[in-house]
Amino acid sequence: MNPFDRPRLFLVGAGRLCAVVGAVLTAILISHPARADSQAITHTIAWGETLYSIARVYNLPPESIARANNFPADSWVYAGQRLAIPADYRDAAVPFLITPSGYYSVRAGDSLESISTRLAISIDALASANDLPRDGMLYVGWLLKIPGASATRESAEAGSAATYIVQRGDTLSAIALRLGSTIHAIALANNLPNLWLIYTGQRLKIPRFSAPKANTISAATPNEIRLTNVPLFRQQQTLTCEEAAAAMASRGRVTEAQLLAALPRNDNPFMGIRGRTNAPVWGGLSDYGVYAPALKKSLASLGVKSEILSGQDFETFKSAIVENLRAGRAIVWWHTWQESYQAPVLAKATDGAMVKLVPYEHSSVIVGANERGVIYHDPYDATVRVATWADFKRVSAYFDNMALVIY
Repeated sequence: MNPFDRPRLFLVGAGRLCAVVGAVLTAILISHPARADSQAITHTIAWGETLYSIARVYNLPPESIARANNFPADSWVYAGQRLAIPADYRDAAVPFLITPSGYYSVRAGDSLESISTRLAISIDALASANDLPRDGMLYVGWLLKIPGASATRESAEAGSAATYIVQRGDTLSAIALRLGSTIHAIALANNLPNLWLIYTGQRLKIPRFSAPKANTISAATPNEIRLTNVPLFRQQQTLTCEEAAAAMASRGRVTEAQLLAALPRNDNPFMGIRGRTNAPVWGGLSDYGVYAPALKKSLASLGVKSEILSGQDFETFKSAIVENLRAGRAIVWWHTWQESYQAPVLAKATDGAMVKLVPYEHSSVIVGANERGVIYHDPYDATVRVATWADFKRVSAYFDNMALVIY
């Protein structure tokens, strides 16, 4: 993936994350994508690591790392803390270390393929354990759960609860492993002020990924609205989900290729396609995608009428979705890949506009709704999926409730 041009960044929605989580999850996300050409790097401390164990990893004296971070060599360090690693570390000497709790901290040059190869596990197993697509992008500092690296006698409970009450001796990493989730997803879901401090009796919402994603839809219920004449396409390039979704929603009146030709390229996704459409990985922010206003203009140039939904409160947005479905209209919907938990950021485009970007931005076509949630066609793998109303509300908020109704 091309390196991001390092725009000025801001957290979006202060109510979702406090400062420490924002610093760890969001600043790392933009400033330090996993790249092989980095020299001076940042190390995010994982559970079980100490200053001395980190120093051994980089073949440096502990005092060197301490000086680089302006604290004494005998200072405490904590999980989630970011350490600047002096640029003279010996990269060839860096071993592949997994914490006692079964996590690996992504470093410069890592990819799902390189990690899975070194650990002799499948890419699919590693991606599934971390709720990522197999061609998804990694960022330096992300903590990846390694399948089979840390088994406990409670592992059979994975995926058995949506709410968990913290017990004495629990850690966030142990809870995530036991209940089939990830550290970052739990932190985001609960607005945790940091990644290491939880307390006995605390109630945590647990996003669960151990169960397969719903992609088989049962027969329609009496109260269900479902469009039956919307085709199901798979996107032809890595980052053409919006074009493929619009092609489906138009019932084939336009094609993905026609929309790609009609859309301009622009680092502001409201104005055109941001980045490459066939990048080797996706989920990043420089090779990204396009938003509803630009897609609407391109559809109009091809003779297809559409209407933007954006910025309204959730109940108004939900009502508009349902009413348009009742009218027989399919809807292009902006969300995250399989409703994953993410932290939106603001970036400054070259035209001076501040634009909201969301890791693992994705678009699908809403074709139905019922009491449980919405039914959608996913162009990523040409499957039919369900998003619960709770997940629909959460991920729609990342994009200010943005959708495009196709007439």
